[in-house]
Amino acid sequence: RRQRQMCIRDRFNMMKALVNKKTSEHRSETEISVNHQKLIDATIETIAKRGLADTTIAHVAKRAKVSQGYANFRFKSKDNLLISSLQYLSDEYKKSWQKIFEEKNIDPIDRIIRIVQNDFSTKIANINKISVWIAFYSEVKFRPSYLTICQRQDEIYSQQMEKLVSEINNISNQKEFSPKEVSETYHSMVDGLWQRILFDPKIYTNEFCKNLVLKYFKSIYVNEDRFA
Repeated sequence: RRQRQMCIRDRFNMMKALVNKKTSEHRSETEISVNHQKLIDATIETIAKRGLADTTIAHVAKRAKVSQGYANFRFKSKDNLLISSLQYLSDEYKKSWQKIFEEKNIDPIDRIIRIVQNDFSTKIANINKISVWIAFYSEVKFRPSYLTICQRQDEIYSQQMEKLVSEINNISNQKEFSPKEVSETYHSMVDGLWQRILFDPKIYTNEFCKNLVLKYFKSIYVNEDRFA
């Protein structure tokens, strides 16, 4: 009987130790994830404030309130940290529009309106994030990284938009402008208006820019009141 009690106690202690180990590992993984996100967020903010050249791991770690040693260990170099911030923005943007394109039981007009709303939401089109996009695009050193990370996603987005515009053209019997013309004009408007949000935010608010784009679609699909 005594041996059985000892066996039960040993099993209990082993299970307790295993649970404590898993809890500790989970806490450690969570802490790593939180600190990683803090560093990415701080990198975006620092690039917006200082630009790519003047952003350092020290600046980022201080803003993130994470030790510089941890930041160096996590990313190894400044370039890795900068490129990781671009990758994060690219993935975030892709997930946002991909979700809308894949959503079921939504008609083409409502879908494109949601795309416009997403492109000019404060989560996607805010000054800090736009600053990072433009910084990478305009910096010769980082342009290959920008193309590697963003080009394929841009192509997929354009293809999806053309397909969506084609559906709307068929429904509305609009034949004056091709899907590619409408889609490319839209993308050019987004690029230009994002820069306006960055350089002249008092006039070019997100809401103002969104409404400009909706008026563009209304000028093409004149009988569709949802664009008004």
